[in-house]
Amino acid sequence: MRDVAFSCDNNGAPFLQVTVWSLLEHYKGSEPLRINVFEGWGGHSAESKLKLKSIVEEWNQRHNLHSPTPTQNSNFFSLRYHNIESYVAPYADILMNREKSRWNIFTWTPIFTPQILSDAEGNVAHFDIDMLFNDDVSKILNLNFSTSQLSQPSQLSQPLIACVAEYGQGDPVITEAVWGKGILPSSVERYFNTGTIVFNTAKCREEKTWEKLIAWYREHYDIADRIEQDAWNALYHDRTVLLPLRWNFHDRLIKSFAKWNPFVKYWQGNPPRECYEAALNPAILHFWGPKKPWKPSHRPYRKLYHAAMRAVGQTPPREPALAFIHNLKNGRDLKKCRARLVEAEFTR
Repeated sequence: MRDVAFSCDNNGAPFLQVTVWSLLEHYKGSEPLRINVFEGWGGHSAESKLKLKSIVEEWNQRHNLHSPTPTQNSNFFSLRYHNIESYVAPYADILMNREKSRWNIFTWTPIFTPQILSDAEGNVAHFDIDMLFNDDVSKILNLNFSTSQLSQPSQLSQPLIACVAEYGQGDPVITEAVWGKGILPSSVERYFNTGTIVFNTAKCREEKTWEKLIAWYREHYDIADRIEQDAWNALYHDRTVLLPLRWNFHDRLIKSFAKWNPFVKYWQGNPPRECYEAALNPAILHFWGPKKPWKPSHRPYRKLYHAAMRAVGQTPPREPALAFIHNLKNGRDLKKCRARLVEAEFTR
C-alpha cells in the first residue's frame, strides 16, 4: 500500500476532484494506492465526499485498462478522510493566530503528514490541490532515501524529504526575502517549493519534524513570508533531495525559458536542461498564482486541466478573448524550448 495526501476545506473539493482524477489516470504502480484527505472545521460535505468516492471507484473499475499488473481487486485505489483539528490544537496559538500565521490553516497541515498517516509504510507524499498529474507518481513515491543525493553536503545520516527547487540565489523575486533575511545561509544556492513533498516518513516521525518546524516559525514568523515552506528550507535545506523540475512545474515559466540564457547554471534554481524537459513533458503541473485554470486564463497547459474537469463532470471556463493569439505565442515558446533541447550543448 502506498499513500498520498491532500489538504483542503470543502471550498477546495472541486479542485481536489480534478487533481485526484489525473493522479489515478496516470498511476502505473504495482502497489495499491490510498488517497488521504486532511479536513477539519466543518469538513467536506456529504456531496463532495460522494463525488470523490465515485472518482476513486471509477478508476478501480478501469484499473485493468492501464496497469502493468492487472488485478480484479476493486480496492486497488482507496480513499479516507482525516480530521486534523486534534493535530493542530497543541499549536493553535501560532498556527491559527491570524496576526502571526497569515495563510490558511491548510497551508500548515502538510507538515503533520508523517504523524497523521501513522499506519503508512515507506514513503508518503503530500500535494497541493491546484495541481494536475501528467505522469506516474509511483516514480517519486519509490524514491530510495538511503541512496539519494542531498541538495547540500551534510554530516547528517539521511535525507528527510524530497522537493523541487523553485528559486536560486540571485533571483530578484526571492533573494532579499530569503537570503537577505537570513532564512538561508549564503552557502545554499537553491530554495525549494513544498507543493510536491515526499516524506521519509520513518525518519520524520523519529525526529518529530513538525515540532521543529513550528518552533522555528514561532521564533521567525515576522520574516517568514512563505510560512511552513520557509521553515522547511531554513531547517532542512541540507537534508532535502531535489527532484527534477518536471515534478512541480509552473507552466507560466515557459515564456521565460524561451528567452533566458541557456548557458547559466540555474534558472529558478534548476539547470536549463531540466527546465526545457519540464516545459515539454511536465510530470506535475502546479498552477500556483492567481490565474487558476478553473478561471479564464491564457496558461499554456490549461486545456489539459480543462479535459480533466470534463472527465469529472465539471464545466471548464470560457476561453478568454483573443485566446488564439496567446495559443500561438505559447506554441511558439514551446517550439523554441524543443529546438534548444536538441542542440548539441544540451545533449552532451
